[in-house]
Amino acid sequence: MRLGVVDVIVIISHPILGSIVAYLLYKQWTSLKKSRSSSLDSDHLARIRLQHEKSGKLLGSLVGATILLAIAAEAYRGMVLDVPLSGLISLHGWLGIILFLGAMRMRKTGTRISEEIQVGKETGEHKRTHSRLGGAMMVLLVIIVFLGFLRLLQVLG
Repeated sequence: MRLGVVDVIVIISHPILGSIVAYLLYKQWTSLKKSRSSSLDSDHLARIRLQHEKSGKLLGSLVGATILLAIAAEAYRGMVLDVPLSGLISLHGWLGIILFLGAMRMRKTGTRISEEIQVGKETGEHKRTHSRLGGAMMVLLVIIVFLGFLRLLQVLG
């Protein structure tokens, strides 16, 4: 089957957005880890935390948008290019949904941490949960990106 320019743009739109979101998730994950290992003044640390919070609120939406774009691209392939809709039931797709659920959980724990800091409560346990979930999501992200790369080779091949 010969793909036109529009076909290729639709097919690679999800991998491009997914790569950008994967980079942003990784950058988000490392943002506070770097600050813990260096000696920063409290003002600079507060700015880093504020940026971490702002970015965190956006990332769940970006992961969701990436999933919706994948579904739209797969639907396009099915309707326009007459390709079976196998991508919607792939391991890559299911792990993406799990990543989205993890991002929503991260958003919830992050919001809880912010609220507790504002009222002066102890946040240690929530921070540990947030951090562990972030680490697990990074492992999941590496698997998703790898499977996505293999999937892209299969689709374009």
